[in-house]
Amino acid sequence: MQRERRHERGVVMFVTILLLAMMGGLGLAALDAATRDRDTAGYYQKEAAAFYAADAGIEHGRALVRDVTSPYETPTFPVSTNMARLGDGAMYSHLGGTPAVPGYYGDPDFADPVRPDGNSAGMYSEGMNLQSKGAKAVAALFQINVVGQGSDGETAKLEAKEIKFIFGGGY
Repeated sequence: MQRERRHERGVVMFVTILLLAMMGGLGLAALDAATRDRDTAGYYQKEAAAFYAADAGIEHGRALVRDVTSPYETPTFPVSTNMARLGDGAMYSHLGGTPAVPGYYGDPDFADPVRPDGNSAGMYSEGMNLQSKGAKAVAALFQINVVGQGSDGETAKLEAKEIKFIFGGGY
């Protein structure tokens, strides 16, 4: 019996060290996966903030279109040098330094970010000339191009179309 035990010396320690190394490797893999998940969530949050800022700009553009009185009117929209801000700096103070507040502005790729869509407006305005007791209705199509900017500088571009029915004569 004594001889058998002598040959088994160190085997338990070797197996224990091997199991500890395997568990350490699994722990490092889990830590790496958690770090990647956190980074991915951060990137998604940054992109989502820019998207939601652009969505707010689209809604502003739609509100401007609702107020137009002519199918050829081009409403004024904020530009990149004077972008419309969403919220105040106190909401973003956790970012450190001077907080950048998310906002939106008209897409600089277009001279007029909220404009009548000349290519498609005829399809709607001429095809939908509704008249009732002398009053004329025109469905004018407008295009809205907006850039949203998140608090970290991430940007997102959105484009939308809006139809405005304009009632009256002489169009």
